[in-house]
Amino acid sequence: MPLSAARLSFGYPPAALRPRDASPLAVNDVSLAIDHGALVGILGPNGSGKTTLLKLLAGILTPRAGTVTLDGRDVSTMPTRARARRIAVVPQETHLAFDYSVLEIALMGRYPHLGPFEVEGPRDLAAAETGLEATGTGRLASRMFQNLSGGEKQRVIIASALAQLDDGEASRVLFLDEPTASLDLKYQLEVAALVRRLHDEQHVTIVLSTHDLRFAASVCTEVVLLSAGRVLAHGMPRDVLTPAAIAELYEIDVSAAPLVIT
Repeated sequence: MPLSAARLSFGYPPAALRPRDASPLAVNDVSLAIDHGALVGILGPNGSGKTTLLKLLAGILTPRAGTVTLDGRDVSTMPTRARARRIAVVPQETHLAFDYSVLEIALMGRYPHLGPFEVEGPRDLAAAETGLEATGTGRLASRMFQNLSGGEKQRVIIASALAQLDDGEASRVLFLDEPTASLDLKYQLEVAALVRRLHDEQHVTIVLSTHDLRFAASVCTEVVLLSAGRVLAHGMPRDVLTPAAIAELYEIDVSAAPLVIT
């Protein structure tokens, strides 16, 4: 499998004056295999470990135990720039110290491709413009990022992530952390359509975290149900998103579970 996790465990540092082993594990003995071109949704309630698992899979966090491999290579041993050309992460929120144009934001994705003191060239500009066109934001290139709507900002950040990934690599993985969080319905639908289009046209493996079952059911080819850092189920949405599984995941009455995704 291009992207796989074997028995991952991770715990954040405990509070002061508490023994280390008193810190609960945010991710506990998780194993996953994600095939090339999959669109995987990691689902669970708040505090279930979704974002932590995403960061472990992306190599941002180092697991306490277990390994993550991309095409058989431990991501923790990959040079940072080499890993960034194959793995891109779109965070739940993006805060900038200064205002930049949309094109400048897209060009920021090219940093793994530049040497020390090297400035962007025609190839980098072309990659940034391609990312903007792929996300439907090419017409916004000269606009200032801070003046955009929430949905437009999310699409521009995704464009920057696409510009970061190397077209020459067979396995490219895009991680999206809660891509529809804090967006109204219109922009949620726009982002959902964009995620489907990127999967179908860009041939990028996509792994996203969300607590929105409707969103995951509508766009994902696979879903992972995560509860208290452990995997409850992993498979196709129609097989995994059953009333019983939803009831267990969200600790609700089974009779109310179908209301969550209908």
